Amino acid sequence: MKRKPIMYAAIALVLSARIFAGTQTDLIPLTVRLGNKVEQTGGFFDLAGATYPSKAQVITISDETHPNPVKKRQAFTRAISGDKSKVILLEGTIDLSDGKISDSDHSYYDAFDKTTHKRLHADIVFDIGSNTTILGTKNARIAFGGLRIKASEKQKAENIIIRNVEFYDAHGSTEYDTSVPEYKNEKASADQLVVEGTFEKGKYTSDYIPRNIWIDHCTFSDGTCRDLSRNFNHDGALDVKAVHNMTISFCEFHNHDKVTLIAPSDKFTNPTDRQITIHHNYYHDATQRMPRTRGCEVHLYNNVYDKIGNPENSGYSLSPGIGAQFIVENNVFGQHAGKMILRCADKSKPGDATFYKLFASGNIPELSEKNAEDFARHSVSEKPFAVPYKYNLEDAKSGERTTLSNAGSILEITVE
Repeated sequence: MKRKPIMYAAIALVLSARIFAGTQTDLIPLTVRLGNKVEQTGGFFDLAGATYPSKAQVITISDETHPNPVKKRQAFTRAISGDKSKVILLEGTIDLSDGKISDSDHSYYDAFDKTTHKRLHADIVFDIGSNTTILGTKNARIAFGGLRIKASEKQKAENIIIRNVEFYDAHGSTEYDTSVPEYKNEKASADQLVVEGTFEKGKYTSDYIPRNIWIDHCTFSDGTCRDLSRNFNHDGALDVKAVHNMTISFCEFHNHDKVTLIAPSDKFTNPTDRQITIHHNYYHDATQRMPRTRGCEVHLYNNVYDKIGNPENSGYSLSPGIGAQFIVENNVFGQHAGKMILRCADKSKPGDATFYKLFASGNIPELSEKNAEDFARHSVSEKPFAVPYKYNLEDAKSGERTTLSNAGSILEITVE
């Protein structure tokens, strides 16, 4: 699928010509007006009625303000923490590993503790506090680690916006380090970005669920690593364990195996614990989980999927599981290595309250028994939940053009 320039009026972008044949890409200018209401996102986030922080709350993190890479990382991770309202203008790369990890390194348990081999993902994962807006202003990149949005008894996690940031190679290992018995069950993997709550007795409580999250025009990949057959060295790109009111829009996901997991196990079946809109995102050269879900209300529209799977792992795009409520509208499903666009992961039975429901309409090709496992059993003629926000639904071909022209960290953001 080729990218061509097109205007998408709903997000008020002034679109320059983009060149995809080589390395040159003209950026899309966007002005963010601080102190004003956040524009409509076409998703669950709009229920928040959020306002951008003011210009007085701007923190600039760049090579100019912080020429030392370690001090730049420290300044960034301090800035994103805490619940005070703030806007971080990010320019250039943040190396969350402080230079200990490289894009070509496939084994680095020893990088952080040579005596025990203990290399947990907590070493390179940093929390984002409430009321935080991160705007990538020039070549903004988060590399070699991950960011976490987590609600707990100690802290809320709400009103968080991340726009125009590249998440690059959260390099870890999903294999266990069995060389030291006491750490034999510990993994060193890190999600590039994860949204999670705190649960008790297998259930999330409403007080400990993140809310009002918008991820927009970001790019997620494993960098130059190729890890698509069996992900020894990478975990999720954007995982969501629990959330109220989340929109994921105009992002690009590529060169990654397990892209997005929604709910960590079959214990989590309550649909309203995960309310997510996924629209105008470009998934390509990836393997699976776009998304893989359990108990959720997920609305997918005008996304583009292409070159999914590979000879070693045929993969799939969508995988609804137990308790999932899916609305799938006007998406384009391109080349898949296997026959199945959708793999069913629901083991419950018809009539069970947790039996997943799928409403599919206007897709190319349309979902059917030919490309969606157990389609007839799970397909419903009416949407399984009421969409509580306004959205601009394009026909599939128009949406494809819009997505291919606008997805990814390609904005040229200024603030006023």
